[in-house]
Amino acid sequence: MPHVRRFGFSGVFAVGVVVVMVFGINPITVLTGQVAEPLPHTPLTALADLETGKATPEDLVDAVSRETNGFWERGFRSAAAFYPPVSLSMVESSRELGCGLSGSSIGTFYCPQNSTIYVDMAAYADLVAAYPAQGHLAQTYLIGLAYGHHVQNAQDLFETVSAPGLSAEARVVLEQRMSAQAACYTGASTKWAGLDMLLDDAATANAIASGLAGGGDVTRVPSRAEMALPRDFAPAPAAFNKAWFDAGYAIPAIGTCRLEKIGLPD
Repeated sequence: MPHVRRFGFSGVFAVGVVVVMVFGINPITVLTGQVAEPLPHTPLTALADLETGKATPEDLVDAVSRETNGFWERGFRSAAAFYPPVSLSMVESSRELGCGLSGSSIGTFYCPQNSTIYVDMAAYADLVAAYPAQGHLAQTYLIGLAYGHHVQNAQDLFETVSAPGLSAEARVVLEQRMSAQAACYTGASTKWAGLDMLLDDAATANAIASGLAGGGDVTRVPSRAEMALPRDFAPAPAAFNKAWFDAGYAIPAIGTCRLEKIGLPD
């Protein structure tokens, strides 16, 4: 065995590992006989695999949820603050939505009453059908925005919107500032996920606006009097939201988006 004498058994072993990896075989499988579990999707790999049919929309929702929730868990932990649990529920149609919104055409939204993000997969499919090139990217924004609202809820900010004695004019301004703050949080988690600055692309921004446009019947929900629903907030001007999304993207940290830093929309 001249080659073994020359390189030693460790050299032969190393070459063997390279060979099995070149042919797409996991070395752990060769050594142990056990099939290694595939790594979970990231938002980037899920988006890439959606184009080739190797991933599903559910894979993307799961990847964005896992990355975004992990980002905020670490952020709160580093600030020695409590991050309350949040769940995400993918439903097949609006009939299965919770938060008193069953049957509402609302798509993806955060329910502060039970700290749950609901993703209407039928609405998601409609978004992709309307925007084939941008629909999946728009969905990543909608999920990130829902988590941004959870971060607001973790800071007890929704109570300020529902505070008695707040004038209608003051409530509109506060809701607009909170909408911009949620966009800032979305920018931070978008950067963490390795995604591009989504609002820089006009077509993607239009798809996102379309995905946000389905909440027109939320004001008829009785629970509105008990706690403000984020998707019912008075929308901030698009340029104001983009400026704060960009700020969160540039410096992805919770301190970047503190409400006291967000001024009044033009």
